[in-house]
Amino acid sequence: MQTTAARRLLSLARTAPARPLLSVAEPSGEWSCHTAGELAGRVVATARFVLDGGWEPGRHTVVALPNGEGLIRAVLASWMLGADPLILPPGATGLERRTLGAELGAAFADAFPLGERELAAALEHGSTASDERLPAPEPDVTWHLPTGGTTGLPRLYPVVPGPGRALGGARELMRAAGWHRDAVQLSVGPLSHAAPLMTCMAGITGGAHVVLPGRLHPASLRAAVERFRPTWCQLTPHQMALLDASGPLWDALSSSLTGMMHASATCPDDVKRRWIARLGGDRVHEMYTSTQMTGWTFCDGDEWLAHPGTVGRPFGSTEVLIADRDGRPLPPGEVGEVFMRSPWTRAFDGAASHRLRGRGDGFYSVGDTGRTDGDGYLYLTGRLDDVVLVGGANVNVREVEGVLLTHPGIAEAVVVRRPDRLLGDVLHALVVPADPEDPPGITALREHCRGLISAHKIPVTADVVDALPRSHSGKVERFWRTE
Repeated sequence: MQTTAARRLLSLARTAPARPLLSVAEPSGEWSCHTAGELAGRVVATARFVLDGGWEPGRHTVVALPNGEGLIRAVLASWMLGADPLILPPGATGLERRTLGAELGAAFADAFPLGERELAAALEHGSTASDERLPAPEPDVTWHLPTGGTTGLPRLYPVVPGPGRALGGARELMRAAGWHRDAVQLSVGPLSHAAPLMTCMAGITGGAHVVLPGRLHPASLRAAVERFRPTWCQLTPHQMALLDASGPLWDALSSSLTGMMHASATCPDDVKRRWIARLGGDRVHEMYTSTQMTGWTFCDGDEWLAHPGTVGRPFGSTEVLIADRDGRPLPPGEVGEVFMRSPWTRAFDGAASHRLRGRGDGFYSVGDTGRTDGDGYLYLTGRLDDVVLVGGANVNVREVEGVLLTHPGIAEAVVVRRPDRLLGDVLHALVVPADPEDPPGITALREHCRGLISAHKIPVTADVVDALPRSHSGKVERFWRTE
């Protein structure tokens, strides 16, 4: 039987109370370090505070905090209470909060807040709650996380199964990528996003020492790396590119790193190859999954070099199926919608699956498109919502972006839809020039595209920008349309 996350923490506190579990860079520049015994004590005190504050089983907690001990303590205390936390971005506005919680209705409004004020009060609170009440039975849902699902509309999505099984599955994947119980784990992503939060919590409850730098900045990261000498980390391709561009930071990190795993958006080919060349194919790993946890694919750097562009093969009990518009399976080489079936999808109930496309046989899709090869490796080609209808013809914006990126004057590009009175929608490009002093104009861009893609796929207008809008996790924001 899978040990619950709360009991894992209490066991670590009992058997290895002095084991370092969490080190956090504070705004002052100082580091706060917490052992297993200290962290468990703070988590229990927080859970007791919530109990004494009138919390009752069945209620959610709501956590909208920046990276730090407080966020981690709030999540662990929620699980100790038997609650699944609602994780919100720390800077979310009132309107954004209401939008995210719309489907939860009264349950969202009734959630117990675990903010900075409550967490501070919890450590000063004199509790009358009995120890026998903690830990409570673990919730069936690990947490609710923000995602657009296949609709593009931001909502809080329930991630199943419960924390013990979910974190256990994550650690299995992390071990395949070089993680181990004695790892010093660098965590640099925003903990309101799926992969950074899952790997961070899996590391802490697995006994690793998790290090949280103050911000994603070369000087801050270098100070953390030189102080703690991390052996493992999970990154996004955007973060990999930032590290790759900083020689001193890269030298410090590569001297101690024995394994890493990246996820999120597609990694640029040149960045991926440099990481493999520097660290070795056996230490660079890639995984593909989603906030909804429909399954995993996985590969190491050597496999990637043999199958350039892949996001890996199904990991563990995951199955991958490529289907056409009618849900019929497609053979290797043909592009279609990516469906997955795994132990996670078999645990889905109505709340966890109603916004996903299902085939009725346990396979679910989050809206990505791709193909497999003859060896079973998966290659992503885009998303269903990347398709723009231009004058009645479907255009995949990723195809257009790929053509734009072959222009020597373009460093980055993203294509979005722009309303048009006659055609319904046309394409608009945002480009980051390779040389800011000599950006390509729309005429040059359109001329470059001629002969490479059909006329209706060529952007009608373009803006030159200093940088593409990105989320906290480094993903390019694609949910706007140009008016």
